[in-house]
Amino acid sequence: MHEEITCEGTVQEILFYNEENGYAVATLDCEDSYLTIRGIVPFIREGDGLKVVGKMDAHPVYGEQLNIRSAVRVAPKDADALFRYLASGIITGIGEATAAVIMEAFGTEALEVLKHTPERYLEISGIGPKKLEAIQAAYAEQSDMQAFIMYFQELGLSINFAMRIYKQYGLEATARVQENPYILAEEVAGIGFKQADQIALRMGVQPMAPYRIHSGILYVLRQESGSGSTYMTEAPLTARVAAELSVDADEVTFQIRDMAVVGKLNLEQSPTGETRIYLPALYHAEQQVAVRFFTIASHAVPIQDFDFKGFIEDFEQRRGILLGARQKEALEGILSSGVFVITGGPGTGKTTLINAVIDAYELCSKKVMLAAPTGRAAKRMTEATQREAKTIHRLLEFQGENQFGKHSESPLETDVLIIDEISMVDIILMYRLLDAVREGTHLLLVGDADQLPSVGPGTVLKDLLQSGFAPYIKLDEIYRQSEHSLIAVNAHRINHGELPTLNRQDKDFFFMERRKPEQVLNEIKGLVTQRLPDYYGFDPREDIQILSPMKNSPLGIFHLNEVLQSVLNPPESWKKEKTFGKKCLREGDKVMQIKNDYTLEWTLESGETGEGVFNGDIGRIEAIDLEMRTLTVLFDGERHVEYDFPSADALELAYAITVHKSQGSEFKAVVMPMIYGPPMLMNRNILYTAITRAKELVVLVGQKQAMADMIARNQENNRASGLTERLRFYGSLNGQTSGSGTENSH
Repeated sequence: MHEEITCEGTVQEILFYNEENGYAVATLDCEDSYLTIRGIVPFIREGDGLKVVGKMDAHPVYGEQLNIRSAVRVAPKDADALFRYLASGIITGIGEATAAVIMEAFGTEALEVLKHTPERYLEISGIGPKKLEAIQAAYAEQSDMQAFIMYFQELGLSINFAMRIYKQYGLEATARVQENPYILAEEVAGIGFKQADQIALRMGVQPMAPYRIHSGILYVLRQESGSGSTYMTEAPLTARVAAELSVDADEVTFQIRDMAVVGKLNLEQSPTGETRIYLPALYHAEQQVAVRFFTIASHAVPIQDFDFKGFIEDFEQRRGILLGARQKEALEGILSSGVFVITGGPGTGKTTLINAVIDAYELCSKKVMLAAPTGRAAKRMTEATQREAKTIHRLLEFQGENQFGKHSESPLETDVLIIDEISMVDIILMYRLLDAVREGTHLLLVGDADQLPSVGPGTVLKDLLQSGFAPYIKLDEIYRQSEHSLIAVNAHRINHGELPTLNRQDKDFFFMERRKPEQVLNEIKGLVTQRLPDYYGFDPREDIQILSPMKNSPLGIFHLNEVLQSVLNPPESWKKEKTFGKKCLREGDKVMQIKNDYTLEWTLESGETGEGVFNGDIGRIEAIDLEMRTLTVLFDGERHVEYDFPSADALELAYAITVHKSQGSEFKAVVMPMIYGPPMLMNRNILYTAITRAKELVVLVGQKQAMADMIARNQENNRASGLTERLRFYGSLNGQTSGSGTENSH
């Protein structure tokens, strides 16, 4: 049996390194001999000084190796080792060129100077105060981080997750996690409840501990809200928590009541007698949305003595169009209502009606504000109305998570507020929006009720329409300007369960029959790289968007992005790139933000700054700075955002995106694989949403039977929401009756 030995030396060569868990195989120069070492050594770099403890082990291929039990960094001892350490990239702000200049200036005293008289580094060309600050901070972190990472690896976490925890809590992380390990699931992105629970049990938390069950209840409720529901009824919640934690259901029921008493949950009886259980934020938002809708509807003053006939004649003459009977009816209703809803598919005249509404209100000297949920939707609204439209977050002067400059105490200064793409707005954002609408404002909500619901919890548009609280009009007549577009015609055919019209010459909707996934993939590559750019003049990255219902499949977005990146933005000697786990991000790549980050700062060309990059924002990587470990993205052609490398895990390649992520966006051309996948992702709602994202061209590639089966599968939205009932109650106070509204069918 081998005894433990201790060796100290310099890392000469790294033979293997796994970024996920920090496992390394490397050669250690121990002055009089070379030693192969293997084990967990976080962030190992050539030139590192290491003191390792372990046992010798015989490997069948590589021979004798030291199997590391512990590894501690020590300062490099000679000039060559010190240069390799500085040039390794482990210290932010120092690369190979800067390392050479530092060594020339300070020699083997370089680290001593950095520790004790760091201001001397300002003597070096290229190092200013900001860069020196980054260098000092990175160097100081090394010793703190090593003990920290080792602690969390012993608890079963990878280096990547350990780094996220460090970023969230800094040096307080160990104490915070020891106090309550479940905060990892609640506050650290990517660490789920099950992982936090395993850590807690390793730390000795008892299976029946109340705070373990509390965390399990919150976990299940958050999972359900992530699927779109604002509440759960008690029986399924209790059963799921008991199963997840392997605890008694009666104890879960007891803890639900205990959490309600202290305000961690809200309980409410449904009309059928079931107990509904809400997370407090969702309960408050749902209640307040109903109250605010009632207040807005009750206090708006109808426009008096308005010459509808004269206005319509003038509008039609100026625009060179004729308004339909339902559009005229809607216009009159909008001007006399506090809250009004317009819904309908593509080509039904929603934009024309919005323009008429704006002109009518401005003729009455009313101030009009426009907004939409996403940057792309707001940009599209601006183009359609020739007036500024902002994102809802920007309109409300977003200041960071849960903080807005506009609210009930400082409301929006406008007479009319028009919100487009309302189907995308979840219950929390709707609450924030309505909280900033002052009494007397007219509110017009516009959207397509047949699209996918919001990513966040709630079904605001559906609830408004079902409740009969507010007057609405549903447009489904395709107007003359859209009759020649098969995109608009087919959207309505699909929505009614009918097969689309395909492949008419000089039209904009095509199907390319291909049977096998590899044939579909090759066809998509050809379309994006040659056929569509050559024939239509489309920019492959800016104008063409691949949409897929799936993530993990041969035609899911992960594999599609890997293939499309290789043909649309291949590696070049002049392009910097950085690998994050399995993904490689390269200068010039099309990317998408996949989660809300309320702290990221953006800058416009004008110099205006703000905070917040949101789930679904699409941009292009402008620059990667490997020395400063930063990556800069240009979103929507106007917002420049700088990421540090840990924050960049929220970016994914976006040559292909899911249909869900495409909501609120519009692209010149949409290409979509049409191959069988999970039934929940292969339904009419998904296909309808995908093709309505296209402005000029749709190309479906795959099996026609798969498309037919999608159209036949009309999956109902089963989100739980109490908003309909709350709106019906306030509607009865406001004199509305269920079903109020108008629809036109042709």
